[in-house]
Amino acid sequence: MIDNGISRWQEAISSLPDKQFFNTMRLYLGEIKTPYNKQRLTEQLASFIRKPENLTNIITLLDSFDVEILTALSLIPKASQETLVQFFSGTFSMTELYAEIINLTERLLIYKDKDEISGKEFLTINPLIKENLLPYLDSKLIFPDFKAEILSIEDVFTISPNLIAAFISYIKIRGISCKSDGAIKKNDKTRLAEIFPGKEKFVQHLMAAFVNLSLVTENEKGFQLDTQRAKAFAALNESQQYALLCAAAVSRFSRDGLKKEAQLLLDCITSIPENGFSRAAILRLAFLAGTYTEDGSAVAKKSRFSQILEAARQENSAEPEQNAELLDRMIDCAIEFGLLQKIGKTAQNQELYKGADFSHSTNVSPESTMVPKVLNIDSTFTVTLLPGLSLCQLLPLTDFMMIKKCGVVTEYEITRQSVSSGFDAGWNPDSIFECISNYTNYQIPQNLKINISDWYNSYSSAMLYHGYILKVRENNISLAENNPKIKKYIKEKLAEGIYLLNIPAGSSISDFISESSLEFMGSVKTSDSKSEFTSFPLLRNGRKIGINKNSQTDTICKIKKTSVSQAGELLKNLQAILDSQQMEAQQKESLAHRISSRLILSENQLKNAAIRNEILEADGMDFSGKVHLTEAAIKDEDLMEIQMPCADGTGFFTIVGHPLGLSRQPGEAVMRFEVEPTKEIQNLLVSRITHLRRLRF
Repeated sequence: MIDNGISRWQEAISSLPDKQFFNTMRLYLGEIKTPYNKQRLTEQLASFIRKPENLTNIITLLDSFDVEILTALSLIPKASQETLVQFFSGTFSMTELYAEIINLTERLLIYKDKDEISGKEFLTINPLIKENLLPYLDSKLIFPDFKAEILSIEDVFTISPNLIAAFISYIKIRGISCKSDGAIKKNDKTRLAEIFPGKEKFVQHLMAAFVNLSLVTENEKGFQLDTQRAKAFAALNESQQYALLCAAAVSRFSRDGLKKEAQLLLDCITSIPENGFSRAAILRLAFLAGTYTEDGSAVAKKSRFSQILEAARQENSAEPEQNAELLDRMIDCAIEFGLLQKIGKTAQNQELYKGADFSHSTNVSPESTMVPKVLNIDSTFTVTLLPGLSLCQLLPLTDFMMIKKCGVVTEYEITRQSVSSGFDAGWNPDSIFECISNYTNYQIPQNLKINISDWYNSYSSAMLYHGYILKVRENNISLAENNPKIKKYIKEKLAEGIYLLNIPAGSSISDFISESSLEFMGSVKTSDSKSEFTSFPLLRNGRKIGINKNSQTDTICKIKKTSVSQAGELLKNLQAILDSQQMEAQQKESLAHRISSRLILSENQLKNAAIRNEILEADGMDFSGKVHLTEAAIKDEDLMEIQMPCADGTGFFTIVGHPLGLSRQPGEAVMRFEVEPTKEIQNLLVSRITHLRRLRF
């Protein structure tokens, strides 16, 4: 019985376009005799590969570039050409990768398969070769062991509960205004620069995150804090808070999308070793993060039914492709937030980063008996707060304070305006004094107590209420005031039997009605206005991504050194055999090109070679050659690599894409060209092309 992987390879080879199929067969089997059978030819090709000599030579002719690409394909499930371009962005050009993929395909090391559900094409390793190839795959080529030769002396900044609480305090007391593009307006920007010196970019990212997480709501005066959502956010673990903020700072996601991106970031940060990774390695790590399960193994295969549903909804996330620009911005934001911290530079001047330590990050309840004494109040009512409290402890503590300065220690001030905001939130002098006392070893200044009491008397002398009012008859007063399920909703008793409910106006009061036991009361119909998601997605702790393949480094290095030596000897022997044969110079040139491209594995391929002379490159002076090459590429829908001079004359640029058409003019020809991967259409003068190369397959 044929192995499923081998049968898929045979099916993929048999279904190749005729030209590519027969070129492949002639390359390895020699001239094809008619009548032919595609299935039988495919089986003969499999037999050719299985021959020990040929299989050994395929492996021997591997170079480091081959191994790096093959290792990436082993790490990334169902990777396409576009996936590899994104994955190796900044390391290899698209031209280099496309040419390498073509070469590996011609050498039978990889082939193009198709997803059974979505129909999307992807690249995978030839199952006939895979077992022999495994010892050579080495993730160290993609994720090398870095060493910081120059250590960073910059201060390490990390987002903290004190910093978030300070920002929340500013919004709560003052509000905040933004332009249509999301940029904070000038007045607020100036004030925030004084409170958070040197952190303008960080504050802008934080504001974007607050908007996208619906922690703030917009009205005609600007953005105001959504207190209930802020409390729900503060209840999360610190690492979850920071991951959600970082993901939300770069884009607005659905609930599921937010969870995916934030979890990806946590896993990525956790997987960075202590000696650090370069930015390029971190981007690759982030690229892979979405393809692994909680135990660090490759993501489990989804059921066929699930895949069909996802394909129908066009939400198929089984493949690990990420938007490269989005990942890039997320890494920038993680560095800005201090979730990624610079540790130094390598000898090659590459900056290295490690992940922030979240091991201390825990949920701390506001009612915890272990309350650190971190607060001090001076005679001017300036409050100094040291680090040590969680966000869920800081929010109520700073509810009646105005942020003044945020640094290593945070300074607030208690003013009439800030205390009035606290009164609006339900505080009174006694509850404020009790809250402050919990976090300080010192007595509250007597003049502060007097002022807060006076401010409260003034505040309560005239009250303006807005919200739901509950009015009950005399015989139901005892029920309303003593039933805990009703009592918890009562914010204030306005008069005998009349109560202000602790439910925002315009919100649904269905919970109150269902719990109140006042069966005679009908429902209140309102038009709900809720955020995109009413609660925050829960994330698991970051898990390390399984990227370490072939840990026996010494053995691998020995194998590779032997392979490099053998490859040179093999190529030399094949060239000597070719030189000894009697044939036309043009045929010898074609076969020499095949040898240098590592397509010739045995002497039989040279003896039985079926030569189809093809021109694959043309230089700037060969106008007719460039035209002929373009016409052939258009006919076969091949990719082309084009080199042209820059407009300012400073050098040359290279693009890859598909030629779509060629229009001739007197002494000139204009090529209509689709650039990959942007799909931009350009009209190029053929005479200005300095080098043209046809990328087959």
